[in-house]
Amino acid sequence: MPTFQEELQTKLSVIEDLPTLPAIILELERMLHNDMVSAAEVGVVIEEDPAIAASVLRVANSAMFYSSVSGTIVSIRDAIVRLGFKEIHQVVSAAAFIRAFGKLARRVDPQHFWKRSLSTAVAGRVIANAITKQVSFYEEDAYVAGLLHDIGLLVLDQLFAEAYDQVEAAMDGQTVSWAEKEREVLGLDHGQIGGLLLDNWNLPEIVVEAVRWHNQPDHAKQDAQITAQGVQLAELVAETLDTEEVSEEQMQALLAHPSWEIFGIDQARAAKVLEDTRSQSNPVFALV
Repeated sequence: MPTFQEELQTKLSVIEDLPTLPAIILELERMLHNDMVSAAEVGVVIEEDPAIAASVLRVANSAMFYSSVSGTIVSIRDAIVRLGFKEIHQVVSAAAFIRAFGKLARRVDPQHFWKRSLSTAVAGRVIANAITKQVSFYEEDAYVAGLLHDIGLLVLDQLFAEAYDQVEAAMDGQTVSWAEKEREVLGLDHGQIGGLLLDNWNLPEIVVEAVRWHNQPDHAKQDAQITAQGVQLAELVAETLDTEEVSEEQMQALLAHPSWEIFGIDQARAAKVLEDTRSQSNPVFALV
Protein backbone atom coordinates (compact mmCIF):
# COMPACT_ATOMS: atom_id res chain seq x y z
CA MET A 1 0.00 0.00 0.00
CA PRO A 2 1.51 3.37 -1.02
CA THR A 3 2.37 5.91 1.67
CA PHE A 4 0.53 9.24 1.74
CA GLN A 5 3.63 10.94 0.31
CA GLU A 6 3.74 8.53 -2.63
CA GLU A 7 0.00 9.03 -3.23
CA LEU A 8 0.50 12.81 -3.02
CA GLN A 9 3.34 12.86 -5.55
CA THR A 10 1.31 10.71 -7.95
CA LYS A 11 -1.81 12.86 -7.68
CA LEU A 12 0.08 16.14 -8.01
CA SER A 13 1.38 14.95 -11.37
CA VAL A 14 -2.02 13.97 -12.79
CA ILE A 15 -4.74 16.13 -11.18
CA GLU A 16 -6.18 18.39 -13.88
CA ASP A 17 -7.90 20.78 -11.47
CA LEU A 18 -4.65 21.70 -9.72
CA PRO A 19 -3.77 25.38 -10.29
CA THR A 20 -0.89 26.14 -12.62
CA LEU A 21 1.59 28.98 -12.23
CA PRO A 22 -0.26 32.11 -13.47
CA ALA A 23 1.12 33.19 -16.85
CA ILE A 24 1.07 36.89 -15.94
CA ILE A 25 3.69 36.24 -13.23
CA LEU A 26 6.07 34.70 -15.76
CA GLU A 27 5.50 37.56 -18.21
CA LEU A 28 6.14 40.24 -15.56
CA GLU A 29 9.25 38.41 -14.35
CA ARG A 30 10.59 38.52 -17.91
CA MET A 31 9.75 42.17 -18.44
CA LEU A 32 11.03 43.48 -15.12
CA HIS A 33 14.44 41.92 -15.69
CA ASN A 34 14.78 44.35 -18.59
CA ASP A 35 16.13 47.67 -17.30
CA MET A 36 14.70 49.43 -20.36
CA VAL A 37 11.09 48.39 -19.82
CA SER A 38 8.61 51.25 -19.37
CA ALA A 39 5.57 51.69 -17.15
CA ALA A 40 3.43 51.82 -20.29
CA GLU A 41 4.72 48.43 -21.48
CA VAL A 42 4.12 46.81 -18.10
CA GLY A 43 0.70 48.46 -18.01
CA VAL A 44 -0.31 46.82 -21.29
CA VAL A 45 0.35 43.35 -19.82
CA ILE A 46 -1.61 44.10 -16.63
CA GLU A 47 -4.53 45.65 -18.54
CA GLU A 48 -4.97 42.38 -20.45
CA ASP A 49 -6.25 40.92 -17.17
CA PRO A 50 -9.11 43.16 -15.96
CA ALA A 51 -9.45 41.47 -12.55
CA ILE A 52 -5.77 41.93 -11.72
CA ALA A 53 -5.83 45.46 -13.14
CA ALA A 54 -8.69 46.25 -10.75
CA SER A 55 -6.65 44.82 -7.84
CA VAL A 56 -3.70 47.04 -8.75
CA LEU A 57 -5.94 50.14 -8.78
CA ARG A 58 -7.45 49.22 -5.39
CA VAL A 59 -4.01 49.02 -3.80
CA ALA A 60 -2.74 52.17 -5.56
CA ASN A 61 -5.71 54.12 -4.21
CA SER A 62 -5.51 52.70 -0.68
CA ALA A 63 -4.80 55.01 2.24
CA MET A 64 -1.13 54.01 2.37
CA PHE A 65 -0.42 55.07 -1.21
CA TYR A 66 -3.06 57.74 -1.84
CA SER A 67 -1.72 61.18 -2.67
CA SER A 68 -3.76 64.35 -2.26
CA VAL A 69 -1.62 65.87 -5.02
CA SER A 70 -2.38 63.28 -7.72
CA GLY A 71 -5.75 62.23 -6.27
CA THR A 72 -7.56 59.05 -7.24
CA ILE A 73 -5.79 57.05 -9.94
CA VAL A 74 -7.82 55.50 -12.74
CA SER A 75 -5.08 54.33 -15.13
CA ILE A 76 -2.79 51.35 -14.69
CA ARG A 77 0.19 53.34 -15.97
CA ASP A 78 -0.34 55.95 -13.23
CA ALA A 79 -0.72 53.16 -10.66
CA ILE A 80 2.64 51.72 -11.74
CA VAL A 81 4.29 55.12 -11.41
CA ARG A 82 2.79 55.58 -7.94
CA LEU A 83 3.65 52.11 -6.64
CA GLY A 84 6.90 51.39 -8.47
CA PHE A 85 7.90 48.21 -10.29
CA LYS A 86 8.81 46.27 -7.15
CA GLU A 87 5.48 46.88 -5.44
CA ILE A 88 3.59 46.24 -8.69
CA HIS A 89 5.33 42.88 -9.08
CA GLN A 90 4.38 41.87 -5.54
CA VAL A 91 0.77 43.07 -5.87
CA VAL A 92 0.24 41.31 -9.21
CA SER A 93 1.86 38.09 -7.92
CA ALA A 94 -0.36 38.10 -4.84
CA ALA A 95 -3.52 38.81 -6.86
CA ALA A 96 -2.68 36.09 -9.39
CA PHE A 97 -1.91 33.44 -6.77
CA ILE A 98 -5.03 34.28 -4.76
CA ARG A 99 -7.18 33.94 -7.87
CA ALA A 100 -5.51 30.68 -8.88
CA PHE A 101 -6.27 29.13 -5.50
CA GLY A 102 -9.30 31.19 -4.54
CA LYS A 103 -11.85 28.40 -4.84
CA LEU A 104 -9.63 25.75 -3.28
CA ALA A 105 -11.22 25.66 0.14
CA ARG A 106 -13.36 23.16 2.01
CA ARG A 107 -12.66 23.51 5.73
CA VAL A 108 -10.21 26.41 5.40
CA ASP A 109 -11.68 29.94 5.38
CA PRO A 110 -10.17 31.41 2.15
CA GLN A 111 -10.40 35.04 3.24
CA HIS A 112 -8.69 34.43 6.57
CA PHE A 113 -6.14 32.15 4.92
CA TRP A 114 -5.09 34.76 2.34
CA LYS A 115 -5.05 37.64 4.81
CA ARG A 116 -2.71 35.64 7.05
CA SER A 117 -0.58 34.69 4.02
CA LEU A 118 -0.40 38.31 2.82
CA SER A 119 0.56 39.44 6.31
CA THR A 120 3.32 36.81 6.38
CA ALA A 121 4.57 38.00 2.99
CA VAL A 122 4.63 41.61 4.15
CA ALA A 123 6.34 40.63 7.43
CA GLY A 124 9.01 38.79 5.44
CA ARG A 125 9.60 41.88 3.32
CA VAL A 126 9.81 44.12 6.39
CA ILE A 127 12.22 41.75 8.15
CA ALA A 128 14.42 41.64 5.04
CA ASN A 129 14.64 45.43 5.13
CA ALA A 130 15.39 45.53 8.88
CA ILE A 131 18.38 43.17 8.83
CA THR A 132 21.64 44.49 10.27
CA LYS A 133 23.72 41.32 9.81
CA GLN A 134 25.27 40.00 6.61
CA VAL A 135 22.79 37.21 5.94
CA SER A 136 21.20 36.09 2.69
CA PHE A 137 17.53 36.95 3.18
CA TYR A 138 16.18 38.91 0.24
CA GLU A 139 12.95 40.85 -0.04
CA GLU A 140 11.57 39.19 -3.18
CA ASP A 141 12.25 35.64 -1.92
CA ALA A 142 10.81 36.56 1.48
CA TYR A 143 7.62 37.97 -0.04
CA VAL A 144 6.84 35.07 -2.38
CA ALA A 145 7.78 32.37 0.13
CA GLY A 146 5.75 34.15 2.81
CA LEU A 147 2.74 34.44 0.53
CA LEU A 148 2.86 30.73 -0.39
CA HIS A 149 4.22 29.26 2.85
CA ASP A 150 0.93 27.54 3.78
CA ILE A 151 -0.28 26.76 0.26
CA GLY A 152 0.09 23.05 1.01
CA LEU A 153 -2.71 23.44 3.54
CA LEU A 154 -5.12 24.43 0.75
CA VAL A 155 -3.95 21.50 -1.38
CA LEU A 156 -4.46 19.12 1.54
CA ASP A 157 -7.85 20.58 2.43
CA GLN A 158 -9.34 20.46 -1.05
CA LEU A 159 -7.63 17.58 -2.82
CA PHE A 160 -6.88 15.20 0.05
CA ALA A 161 -9.96 15.69 2.20
CA GLU A 162 -9.70 12.35 3.99
CA ALA A 163 -6.10 13.03 5.04
CA TYR A 164 -7.02 16.54 6.22
CA ASP A 165 -9.88 15.13 8.29
CA GLN A 166 -7.57 12.52 9.83
CA VAL A 167 -5.20 15.24 11.01
CA GLU A 168 -8.09 17.36 12.30
CA ALA A 169 -9.50 14.41 14.26
CA ALA A 170 -6.08 13.60 15.70
CA MET A 171 -5.69 17.23 16.84
CA ASP A 172 -8.73 16.99 19.12
CA GLY A 173 -7.61 17.97 22.61
CA GLN A 174 -3.93 18.03 21.58
CA THR A 175 -1.52 20.85 22.36
CA VAL A 176 1.02 20.11 19.61
CA SER A 177 1.13 22.22 16.44
CA TRP A 178 -0.88 21.33 13.34
CA ALA A 179 2.37 20.70 11.42
CA GLU A 180 3.63 18.29 14.08
CA LYS A 181 0.37 16.36 13.95
CA GLU A 182 0.54 16.25 10.13
CA ARG A 183 3.99 14.70 10.34
CA GLU A 184 2.75 12.20 12.91
CA VAL A 185 -0.35 11.18 10.92
CA LEU A 186 0.77 11.65 7.30
CA GLY A 187 4.56 11.45 7.45
CA LEU A 188 5.01 15.03 6.19
CA ASP A 189 3.53 18.47 6.82
CA HIS A 190 1.78 21.11 4.70
CA GLY A 191 5.08 22.92 4.11
CA GLN A 192 6.47 19.84 2.40
CA ILE A 193 3.23 19.42 0.44
CA GLY A 194 3.47 23.03 -0.75
CA GLY A 195 7.13 22.47 -1.66
CA LEU A 196 6.16 19.61 -3.97
CA LEU A 197 3.64 21.82 -5.77
CA LEU A 198 6.03 24.77 -6.12
CA ASP A 199 8.74 22.42 -7.36
CA ASN A 200 6.31 21.34 -10.10
CA TRP A 201 5.90 25.03 -10.95
CA ASN A 202 9.68 25.40 -11.27
CA LEU A 203 9.82 28.30 -8.82
CA PRO A 204 13.33 29.25 -7.60
CA GLU A 205 14.82 26.54 -5.40
CA ILE A 206 15.35 28.91 -2.46
CA VAL A 207 11.61 29.77 -2.43
CA VAL A 208 10.64 26.09 -2.75
CA GLU A 209 12.98 25.10 0.08
CA ALA A 210 11.79 27.94 2.33
CA VAL A 211 8.15 26.93 1.85
CA ARG A 212 8.94 23.23 2.22
CA TRP A 213 10.83 23.65 5.49
CA HIS A 214 9.38 26.79 7.11
CA ASN A 215 8.13 24.60 9.97
CA GLN A 216 11.60 22.99 10.37
CA PRO A 217 14.15 25.48 8.97
CA ASP A 218 17.16 23.40 9.97
CA HIS A 219 16.00 20.69 7.52
CA ALA A 220 16.33 23.03 4.52
CA LYS A 221 19.35 22.94 2.26
CA GLN A 222 22.21 24.96 3.70
CA ASP A 223 21.81 27.96 1.40
CA ALA A 224 18.05 28.14 2.07
CA GLN A 225 18.03 27.78 5.86
CA ILE A 226 18.15 31.53 6.53
CA THR A 227 15.21 32.12 4.16
CA ALA A 228 13.22 29.31 5.79
CA GLN A 229 14.04 30.78 9.21
CA GLY A 230 12.93 34.23 8.05
CA VAL A 231 9.63 32.87 6.73
CA GLN A 232 9.02 31.06 10.01
CA LEU A 233 9.66 34.31 11.91
CA ALA A 234 7.41 36.25 9.51
CA GLU A 235 4.66 33.70 10.15
CA LEU A 236 5.02 34.25 13.91
CA VAL A 237 4.66 38.00 13.35
CA ALA A 238 1.53 37.45 11.22
CA GLU A 239 0.04 35.08 13.80
CA THR A 240 0.59 37.60 16.57
CA LEU A 241 -0.98 40.42 14.56
CA ASP A 242 -3.91 38.16 13.67
CA THR A 243 -4.98 38.24 17.32
CA GLU A 244 -7.72 40.81 17.96
CA GLU A 245 -5.96 42.14 21.04
CA VAL A 246 -2.29 41.30 21.41
CA SER A 247 -1.50 40.82 25.09
CA GLU A 248 1.68 42.15 26.65
CA GLU A 249 2.69 38.54 27.31
CA GLN A 250 2.28 37.59 23.62
CA MET A 251 4.20 40.67 22.52
CA GLN A 252 7.09 40.05 24.89
CA ALA A 253 7.27 36.37 23.90
CA LEU A 254 7.55 37.33 20.23
CA LEU A 255 10.07 40.11 20.81
CA ALA A 256 12.22 37.71 22.84
CA HIS A 257 12.18 35.02 20.13
CA PRO A 258 15.76 33.87 19.40
CA SER A 259 15.31 34.12 15.61
CA TRP A 260 15.58 37.92 15.69
CA GLU A 261 19.23 37.56 16.67
CA ILE A 262 19.94 35.60 13.47
CA PHE A 263 19.05 38.74 11.50
CA GLY A 264 20.69 41.20 13.87
CA ILE A 265 17.34 42.71 14.86
CA ASP A 266 17.12 43.94 18.45
CA GLN A 267 13.86 44.26 20.40
CA ALA A 268 13.29 47.89 19.41
CA ARG A 269 13.69 47.08 15.72
CA ALA A 270 11.56 43.94 16.15
CA ALA A 271 8.75 46.07 17.60
CA LYS A 272 9.08 48.36 14.55
CA VAL A 273 8.82 45.27 12.29
CA LEU A 274 5.43 44.50 13.87
CA GLU A 275 4.27 48.10 13.51
CA ASP A 276 5.34 48.28 9.85
CA THR A 277 3.87 44.89 9.04
CA ARG A 278 0.51 45.95 10.41
CA SER A 279 0.45 49.24 8.46
CA GLN A 280 1.76 47.74 5.21
CA SER A 281 -0.59 44.74 5.32
CA ASN A 282 -3.77 46.82 5.32
CA PRO A 283 -3.48 48.00 1.68
CA VAL A 284 -2.87 44.51 0.27
CA PHE A 285 -5.83 43.10 2.22
CA ALA A 286 -7.85 44.79 -0.55
CA LEU A 287 -6.72 41.89 -2.75
CA VAL A 288 -8.78 39.37 -0.77
